[in-house]
Amino acid sequence: MTGEALLPSFQASAGTLPGSVSKESFVDAQLQTIKSDPIISATLDKLELDPAHLISDASTSSPEQRSPYAKRSDAEKLKIVGKVKELLTVTPIASGSVVRVTFASRDPESGAKLVNAVLDTYLEDYQKSVRDAPKQAVQELEQRLDKLQERAATAEEQASTQSEKTSDRRKLEALASTYRSLHQQTLSEYSNALNAEPPVSAGPRVLTRASPERTSPAISSAILGAALLGGGVIGVAYAARREKVTRPVRTLDGLEADTGLPVLGAVSLISGRKLYPKNGSEPPLLLHDDKDCLRGVLLRLRENITKGPSVVGIASTLDGEGKSTIAFNLAVLGVEGGARVLLIDGNLHRPALARGLSGAAQGEFLSVLQNPSDLERNVVDTEFGFDFLGADNVGDHVRPAVLFASPELRQLIAQARQNYDLIICDLPALGNHADAQAAAPSLDVCVLVAAWGSTPTPALVRALKSSPAVSARTAGIIINKAPLEVLRPV
Repeated sequence: MTGEALLPSFQASAGTLPGSVSKESFVDAQLQTIKSDPIISATLDKLELDPAHLISDASTSSPEQRSPYAKRSDAEKLKIVGKVKELLTVTPIASGSVVRVTFASRDPESGAKLVNAVLDTYLEDYQKSVRDAPKQAVQELEQRLDKLQERAATAEEQASTQSEKTSDRRKLEALASTYRSLHQQTLSEYSNALNAEPPVSAGPRVLTRASPERTSPAISSAILGAALLGGGVIGVAYAARREKVTRPVRTLDGLEADTGLPVLGAVSLISGRKLYPKNGSEPPLLLHDDKDCLRGVLLRLRENITKGPSVVGIASTLDGEGKSTIAFNLAVLGVEGGARVLLIDGNLHRPALARGLSGAAQGEFLSVLQNPSDLERNVVDTEFGFDFLGADNVGDHVRPAVLFASPELRQLIAQARQNYDLIICDLPALGNHADAQAAAPSLDVCVLVAAWGSTPTPALVRALKSSPAVSARTAGIIINKAPLEVLRPV
C-alpha cells in the first residue's frame, strides 16, 4: 500500500530557514517528521482501528489484544508506534520533490487507510505550523515591548530621584533613552508582523492516495509529471513575487532614487574569500579594483570633514553585508595615505574584527571605556600599520546600546582624536540593534554598506527612517559584493 505526496517547496521555504540549511537537509527533516512519534500517534488516534489489523495477523490475536489504539495503555501505545514505524517506509523520489510512503501489512484495506491518514496528518501538522508561526512572532514581540516599556519607565523614575548626582542622572537618562529607542524599533517590527501578508501557498499536498489495488504506473507517472510541472510554476511565481516585493539592491540609480543618498561606489565580489581566513594560509581580504573605489570613498569622506581628525562609522541594514571587510580595507588605505589610523570593532554582538585581528579573547574595549586615558596602553598594534580596539567576548551582562549612549564613549572618542588622524568604527546592523543610533552623536560621518542582489531596498529605507541620528550623518552608500560584469560592462 503506497501513497505519494509533494513536499513543501524548498525555494519557497528558504527565507524562513537558517542560511546553512541545504535542500538535502530540508528534505531529510520532512521525512523524519512524517515518520515521527507524534505524527504516527495522532494518525492511530484518528483511525480508531484495532492495531492488530495493522501489525499482526488479526485471526491469531486474542480478544484482549483487539481494542482501539486510544484505549491502550501508554506502554502498549509506545510499542505499537514503534512497530508501525518499522513497517512504514518513507522514501524521497523525483530529486527530493516527492515523498513515497509505503506500509507493509497483511490487511491491505487497513494498511491503505493508515498510509492516507499519515499523509493527511503530516499535511495538517505543516499547515498548523505555518499558521502558528506569525502568531508566535507577534506574542514574542508583545513580550519584548512590555519589558522595554517597563525598563524605560524604571530608568526614568530612578533618574528623577538623582537630582544631586548629575553624572548618575545623565547615565540613567541615557539608559531610558536607549530603552525608548529599542521600544520604537520593536514597535515597528510588531506593526510589520501584524500586517504581514500570508505566505504564498507552496506547502505539501497529496498526489496519490493508497488503495488496496495497485495504481497503474502510467497514471502515477502522469500525475507525478503534472505535479512537478505545477511545482515548478509555483516556484518561479514565488521567486518573481519575492523579487518584486523585496527589491534587492541591483542598480546605483535605483538605490539613489529610493534612499535620497548618493552611491559612493561599488566593490566587486571575491568568491570563496573571507575577511580574515582562520587557517592563516591566505592573507586578509584586500579589495582592490581598477577604479580604486574605496580609496576614492575615503578621500571624499575626509575632504568633507575639515576640522581635525575624522571619525567614520561603517554600518549596514542587516548582518552579513560585508561592512567589517569595508571598515578593515578603509583602515588599510588610510595607513597607505600616511594617516595615523585607529580601527574600532563596535559590533559587540558579532565581533568579527576582534576575533580576526586581536587573537585571543580580550576585554580592552571595556577597559578603555572605564578609563579613556588608558587608550594607548590597550590598543593592539597590527601588522597592517593601524591600531585596533575591540573586545572578543563581553558577556551577556553588557548592554552595548547603553555603552554607546554613555558619556564614556564620547570621552573615548575625544581621547582618540588626540592620538589619531582617522578613527573608523565598525557598527552593528541598523535593522537588528540600536547601537549605531546610540553611537551616532560621537561620529563625524557614517557610511552604509549594502550587498548587491541581497539587501532589500525597503528594509534599507526603513532602517534609515528608524535611525534619524545615523541618517543625518550618512554621507552615502557603498554597494558591496557586486559581480564583475556589473562593474565592468562589456
